[in-house]
Amino acid sequence: MGTGFILSQVMGGVALILVALSYFVKAKKSFLLLQTIANLFYAASFLFQGLFVAGVGTLISLCRALGLYILSAKKIDPPEQYLIILLACYFINASIFYQVPLDIMPLCTSCLFTLAFFVKDMKNVRYFMILPNVMLVVYGIITQCYTNALLDAMEVCILISAIIYHHKDNKKKI
Repeated sequence: MGTGFILSQVMGGVALILVALSYFVKAKKSFLLLQTIANLFYAASFLFQGLFVAGVGTLISLCRALGLYILSAKKIDPPEQYLIILLACYFINASIFYQVPLDIMPLCTSCLFTLAFFVKDMKNVRYFMILPNVMLVVYGIITQCYTNALLDAMEVCILISAIIYHHKDNKKKI
């Protein structure tokens, strides 16, 4: 085990703890802060393994989340140009740091997540986010970013729980 592998697992472990903690805070501001900090560690985990498409892509995703949060706080729908710019950033990142065919996977997941953020119906957003999270579990295992894979598996479970919860809640309303 090399230093990069160990640091990758530590960074992913910190991200996992922060994400888990974020689901238990009451204030949305605290939730977003913990999620943002967690994503910095998540990106670092990939970067310590030399997975630059995934690591830099995660940093781009942080900017995406921040931009969408600011627009949402101002009650502004994100323009289509913002979507195009984000997708272009992911493709530029992949073209610069591409090393192996597996690098296509984090490119695809970043694009799928970004598209999901532009879907207005939360029910569809939840469904849309399952596939890229499952892909990241597989990617994390293949690239030996095990704590990241665990974090993404946890996200899949949370998404499925949320889908079931909202499905039951909608049945009650009917």
